[in-house]
Amino acid sequence: MKLSLHIVFLTLLLLLAGNEAVDYSAKQPNIIYILSDDLGHADVGFTNGNIQTPNLNRLVSEGVQLDQHYVQQVCTPTRGALMSGRYPIHTGLQHELIFPGEPWGLPTDETIIPQILRQYNYSNHAVGKWHLGMHKWSFTPLHRGFDDFFGYYLGSQNYLTHRHGKGFDLRSNYFDKTGKLVDELRHDLDGRYSTELYSEYMQNLFGKLKTQENPFFVYMAFQNVHAPHKIPQHYIDRYSYYISDPKQQIFAAMVSAMDEAIGNITRSLEENGLDENTIIVFSSDNGGNVNCVHHYTSSNYPYRGGKRALYEGGIKSPSFIWAKNRLSPGRSSALIHVTDWLPTFWSLASLQGTLQPNQPIQTKPLDGVDQW
Repeated sequence: MKLSLHIVFLTLLLLLAGNEAVDYSAKQPNIIYILSDDLGHADVGFTNGNIQTPNLNRLVSEGVQLDQHYVQQVCTPTRGALMSGRYPIHTGLQHELIFPGEPWGLPTDETIIPQILRQYNYSNHAVGKWHLGMHKWSFTPLHRGFDDFFGYYLGSQNYLTHRHGKGFDLRSNYFDKTGKLVDELRHDLDGRYSTELYSEYMQNLFGKLKTQENPFFVYMAFQNVHAPHKIPQHYIDRYSYYISDPKQQIFAAMVSAMDEAIGNITRSLEENGLDENTIIVFSSDNGGNVNCVHHYTSSNYPYRGGKRALYEGGIKSPSFIWAKNRLSPGRSSALIHVTDWLPTFWSLASLQGTLQPNQPIQTKPLDGVDQW
């Protein structure tokens, strides 16, 4: 992996039972992108000892911490940049986020990650927050290359009731046997904490994916730690003995709940035998929301500013890449932007251009660059 040559690419071959060598550089990897919401630079255990994130810490210790990973200053622009490989100024997403009822989104003439990976026989799965348009079906995940979706279309909602205002927005989308899109509102899950639901869904998904021969791409976009700040009490209890501010306890507990979910997800990945050939990327969608929402404050220390600001506190994300058998553990100071992941995943799926797509792929000029 290039990352401006700050990461050493592993050329090792893993010896399996029977001394059979596997060259993972010759295999299409499974790819998982985990996106947190409003997570600040100092809101994770590997940058702040007050917040307990043992699962993220483990992945960082086994992977490569990305010290200069940049995103956009707010959620919709980052999500659009990730999916399209293009700066928000080139997709019309540069101004703000998509509010409920607004008739716009990531333009449908943009070719996005799952549409590209599909041409290399990947299955594509989206979980969690979408926030790239919902006023027409053509803007929703299954019309953008994903095979299924479990989550919500809007930018925020209650973690337990899954409502934004009066509208219920937790759904399962999939194609039935006739090819018809099914939009199933999951009222049966009313009252269950969304982070735990996404964790369970991912674990069930891996149980299905282990039987397929083709690789997969999973986009896991967590709700945590976006407002409204809700969390079951047992997560808060972990912090009651050394964080005195009740609101800070809740915020830290929300980070820990996401970390626990990531631990369950990675454990399931390993139990299903999928970890050896899987790459995981983790980042936030923007800087932490510093003292903006009812004084539940994030921390972007040591950087100035936060969400909606173009200072480093608003656009530098706590990030890493975990790639068993492909990358040696360490840290990278290479400059990386969220737009780089589309061309990077494209390169990985095509084995650095040695595989041809099923059909020609047309994109608009990309702003991101291949970091592999």
